[in-house]
Amino acid sequence: MFKGRLSAFSHYARPCSQRAQHGSTPRLQPGIVAAPSPEVAMPDFTCRPARPEDMEAAYVVFRRALYDHLFRIKLVTEEERDDPPIASAWVRQGGWVVHLWNTAAENWVAVDDGGRVIGWALSVERDRHLELAIFFVEPGVQAKGIGRALLGHAFPKRDGLHRSILATHDPRALKLYLQTGVGLATTAVDCLVAGGPRTVETDLVFEEAEGIGEALALEAQILGFRREVDLAFLKTERRLWIARRGGQAVGYAFGPPLGGTEEENFPPGPGPMGALREEDIPALLDHVLAGGEPGADLAITLPMANGVAVRHLLGRGARFDTFFVAVLSDDPNLRLNRYVHTSPQFLL
Repeated sequence: MFKGRLSAFSHYARPCSQRAQHGSTPRLQPGIVAAPSPEVAMPDFTCRPARPEDMEAAYVVFRRALYDHLFRIKLVTEEERDDPPIASAWVRQGGWVVHLWNTAAENWVAVDDGGRVIGWALSVERDRHLELAIFFVEPGVQAKGIGRALLGHAFPKRDGLHRSILATHDPRALKLYLQTGVGLATTAVDCLVAGGPRTVETDLVFEEAEGIGEALALEAQILGFRREVDLAFLKTERRLWIARRGGQAVGYAFGPPLGGTEEENFPPGPGPMGALREEDIPALLDHVLAGGEPGADLAITLPMANGVAVRHLLGRGARFDTFFVAVLSDDPNLRLNRYVHTSPQFLL
């Protein structure tokens, strides 16, 4: 256990209502947050492995810290910062959070001397590649060593292990990340583009996949590692297409979530997608867009390194969202010029 010092603040979330076991979710309710915590004197904090009953409080910290960051970069109002959407966001993100929680390599929380969760860091390891998926500290107690302590536990450096982070542009967090040895691979942005039928000029043949085997093999060539547990999870929530040329699999694409799992007023996001040749990316994008509701936006998360995809979607009338993330990595095998990220942005 790591011991440090931090500021105390008032209780901001009710206790977890159930244990978060595989397939279960905490019963998040609206209105479970309080006003931002004051900066006061510094009692103890402790970093420890997360327990199933920590999930709800950890998610509250994540949402509060995210909206505090969005307020500081002038993307949300003070009222939104003080009462961020939590229960409604869980509709969109809850399945992902439970999946990551249950498959994490490292899952740590920081608690104050009253036992309340005030920080959360979670990473997943897939095929010798470690990715920091969650890293947030309660707004009122930031910049007091909690984040550094959590990062040391959740994002270790080991021989033969590559590491990546999808990071907000918070300068304090970026400073910590860059000190771990990762560097900027590219910047990712959500492109909002209308779905609906369109004419696609391509020699590719698309077929819906029953399993994930071919997508795994393609992704290993594009990213340099396999994410079997994540693609299996995505296959339960999204349609998966394989693109073929001459009978050979040359690309794959996951569509947006099925069954109305998106947050209200938030466009659904497809992905991931990838192709062995970057010139095939536009056909993958158009195939997914053609299956979307006509005129309704999809939010496609693009790595800026994929210039072919960026130019194609801009030509289709896409608009950039105002929220960008930095893709940080020490892995030279990432071929992000042939890739489209997963949405929501928990993993590459």
